[in-house]
Amino acid sequence: MVKSIIKKEQTDFDLEKIKRFTVNELNHLSSEQIPFCYQLGSDTIVINNYKIVKIDSHCWRVYSCDQVVFDFFSRRYAIFYCVAAHERDYSLTARLKNSDSVLGNLEYDAQVCRYRFKQANDSSDEWNIELYGNKYSELQLRIERIKKELKKSVDLTKYIKP
Repeated sequence: MVKSIIKKEQTDFDLEKIKRFTVNELNHLSSEQIPFCYQLGSDTIVINNYKIVKIDSHCWRVYSCDQVVFDFFSRRYAIFYCVAAHERDYSLTARLKNSDSVLGNLEYDAQVCRYRFKQANDSSDEWNIELYGNKYSELQLRIERIKKELKKSVDLTKYIKP
């Protein structure tokens, strides 16, 4: 019978050296003209000098130089905001911020209307059924309009030339 022996090789990593190298490389990439996007773990995204951190499933906080810039309802719009801010297109960043804020508030209002409509439907309250049904329809139209505006802003961000 042959016995196999595997030698255990010990490898000592200098974690501090690796950490310094990583920080130096990120700082070097941050100073570049072209925006880069790097994901750290599952909850943090770095885009040049901006960092996006997941607060909860509906909130993404943007930091610039460790100072809070804004809370977004959508991860996607937070990323495009950071790209536009890196390219110094401040009118586009303002549109993204405002549209994301309005969209988040409208979606919350739509949830409330759906809940109130369901309550009215359960109690057979015709007045509130019609009221919340109409409000919900109006909110859906406004949500679609805001989503179209956000899509235009995202498309503009994709084609920013450095």
